[in-house]
Amino acid sequence: MTRRLYAAGLLPALALLSAPAGAATSSFLVSDQGTDQILLATDLNGDGDTNDEGEVGVFFSAANASGLVSPSGNVFGLSQTKSGAVLIGDGDTDSVYRLFDLDGDGTAESAGEAAVWFSGTANAAGYKLNTPNGVAEGPDGAVYVVEADTNGSPTGDWVYRTQDLNGDGDANDAGEATQWLSLTGLKSSSSPFEIRFEGDTAYITDTAGGAADVIYQARDADGNGVIEGAEVHEFASEANSYGALFDFALDVGQGSVWTWQWLANGGIASVFRLTDLDGSGVIDAASEVVEAWNTTLLPAGYSFLAGFGMDLNEETGEVFITSNGSTAGSDWIIRLLDEDGDGTFWDDGETTVALSRLDQGTWPDRPRNVAVYSTPGEVAPVPLPAALPLLGAGLGALAFLRRRRA
Repeated sequence: MTRRLYAAGLLPALALLSAPAGAATSSFLVSDQGTDQILLATDLNGDGDTNDEGEVGVFFSAANASGLVSPSGNVFGLSQTKSGAVLIGDGDTDSVYRLFDLDGDGTAESAGEAAVWFSGTANAAGYKLNTPNGVAEGPDGAVYVVEADTNGSPTGDWVYRTQDLNGDGDANDAGEATQWLSLTGLKSSSSPFEIRFEGDTAYITDTAGGAADVIYQARDADGNGVIEGAEVHEFASEANSYGALFDFALDVGQGSVWTWQWLANGGIASVFRLTDLDGSGVIDAASEVVEAWNTTLLPAGYSFLAGFGMDLNEETGEVFITSNGSTAGSDWIIRLLDEDGDGTFWDDGETTVALSRLDQGTWPDRPRNVAVYSTPGEVAPVPLPAALPLLGAGLGALAFLRRRRA
């Protein structure tokens, strides 16, 4: 998510962004597992998609001139920092890389534009990085990395806090990486994926093996650099989710936690909006759960397989979600835009196929993750006018609580 507009704790008063119909889609990055590349998609003609000639190109790949070997073979984590750097977590090399388009050519392929930020084989602390599923910049400027262990390497499931203390461009040196949160300590069957921040509060998805999937809320209240005790709790659980389901993808913004669910739901995948209306820190009422969109609204000719990625652009209100399929019609990035300010995307014109192999011809080929992209150094666009805040007491009367369509 780009540039947070809401601080944690302000959830009961919920401002909804709206945008004019036909607005151009924001630029976005895609980690593409079929081609082992990071793609950059830009809507050059302003028609709301990036399927036209010249609108998609390679941002980063094994062809990079920085000398990194196969750094993008299986990219799970993908996000952009406030400075404009792009962070990727690669599951083949068990490393997190930091990319920056220094020469302004729209890629990070030139010499010196890419480097290892944190490595599971080179960090001084000896921390394993079996699967870097999630990566995000925290409010303190540190980079937080979600590590999921494997059956063959059961090292525990962690969120690492990483920072470059000596200015050498990486977080592999002594003291630069710490174990911020133990997910296995919370649930022995832990299998964590995404992490996102709202202010100083982190949200982490955990599919939790055979147990109920959960979303954790964590905040380092005492500032000691470790999440412990009451500093972490279950924000939402599928065991008591009031119809909400969540798997891997998550983002935070507009006063809510957003999830992109796709497993075990009768073939229908849904975007849910979770809003802590009473400020309890827990989703504990049916009014706090809204199904905002689902795949029954896919245009003709498109299908769905696996949804790993989601990103929200708070400046425009766009939500991007991915389908990682094996056919041209099931490899896509869809853009959702709430044009009428009701907090959902059910209405005509609010669903756009931002990029599809069916339309583009080559890309994406099994898109794993997606992240809104801003050119480093560019002036941030002025946020679009927001609707008047809607208080929690009035939410139940709105179409905001529309149920799943058959």
